[in-house]
Amino acid sequence: MTPARSPQRLRLIRQIGVSLLLWGAAAAQAQAQVQTQQSAPQRAVPVLQESANAFDQLRAQAEAGHAEAQYLLGDQLQRGLGPLQDYAAAVQWFRLAADQGVSAAQSRLGQTYLQGLGVPRDPSLALHWLQRAAASGQAEPLFHLASLLEQGPEGIADPARAAQLYRRAADLGHLEAAVSLGVLYQNGSGVAQDPGRARQLYEAPAAAGHARAQNNLGLIYVRGAGVAQDYLRAAELFQAAADQGLVMALNNLGTLYENGFGVALDEARAEALYRQAADLGRGGATLISRTRPGAIYPAGVDYPQTTDAALAALQSRAQTGAPLAQFQLGWLILQPATVAEPALQRQAVQLLQAAAQAGQAEAMGNLALLYVEGRLLPQDYMLAYMWLVLAIAAGQPEAPALASSLAAQIPAAQIVEAQQRARTLVLQQP
Repeated sequence: MTPARSPQRLRLIRQIGVSLLLWGAAAAQAQAQVQTQQSAPQRAVPVLQESANAFDQLRAQAEAGHAEAQYLLGDQLQRGLGPLQDYAAAVQWFRLAADQGVSAAQSRLGQTYLQGLGVPRDPSLALHWLQRAAASGQAEPLFHLASLLEQGPEGIADPARAAQLYRRAADLGHLEAAVSLGVLYQNGSGVAQDPGRARQLYEAPAAAGHARAQNNLGLIYVRGAGVAQDYLRAAELFQAAADQGLVMALNNLGTLYENGFGVALDEARAEALYRQAADLGRGGATLISRTRPGAIYPAGVDYPQTTDAALAALQSRAQTGAPLAQFQLGWLILQPATVAEPALQRQAVQLLQAAAQAGQAEAMGNLALLYVEGRLLPQDYMLAYMWLVLAIAAGQPEAPALASSLAAQIPAAQIVEAQQRARTLVLQQP
């Protein structure tokens, strides 16, 4: 919780602001300047370990030609579990492992081409690699190939073959494949329409907590397709799926509340569900824009005290280059209750930059928010994503969700550029 606003605190912040401005003028050459929208930071910034020992060992095995290590290395780089998220590098390792016959790598490579993560989007290459992966007969590659054949563009789409592949994967216990096969039966796509068969396919995954199965089974009860119409049962199923964040279920549950079907009529509840669904439908895109600079603070770290003595001590530590003190001082200035003058707010940006350059994860996260806001720094989503990549690598727990939210708003090419710039900054460290 943010420290409470008080006249005493505001007075102290203004007092320290005068001293900060003097310090900032004297140390300007040592501080990173405010970054512009046209250029990335010129100094090497986060002091991060490029890799932990386990990652070093994995990379060594991959470079020695170990196929499984190549796949695992690509997986870590793509998901940001290694030192830095790097889609382009992940593709290279997936391809090496795929060429050695690792079906999981072939499947991931196919999905990468389908989504355009680190490579140009290419459904034909996606089909090539997913077919190679499915040749292993394993459930997961069968499912991904079936998904492409069900939803792919003209010339690739083949619902009948998709149904066959879903069936094979479902027989191997793949719940998602069973649900997808149920959808084909429900819609009569690639198979004869059969709501009863669809319900059978949904029931086991729904009982196991599968959100899409719960939602689809709920729709069957709403429509009375092969069963007695039961809005109450539908509401229970929609609620279970909505609790897992499924957009379709949130909208369907909203419809029930709006009309009083199976639940008490509640238009306010319906509107809230629709808003939540809209946000999630954009990939949670509003999370990043709703999170204000200064909102991120280290878990388990006490908020700085604002007595004269405590602020003087905090400033002294910040002047000696202590990253946490620099962050805390900048964070205090950015708090809405501080009502800092513009010059002091710019000083807060420099403090956050200095802390971020020293590897302080929360400073990185708040810098990203400043770039999204576009008030004290020029709005630049690419640089914002770069700082979030670095914050993720530094272990900031809120950064992955913020990065996912921002990724819903920017092109894949900007994400890749942000990842490349983040890696360049790390490699520039002495």
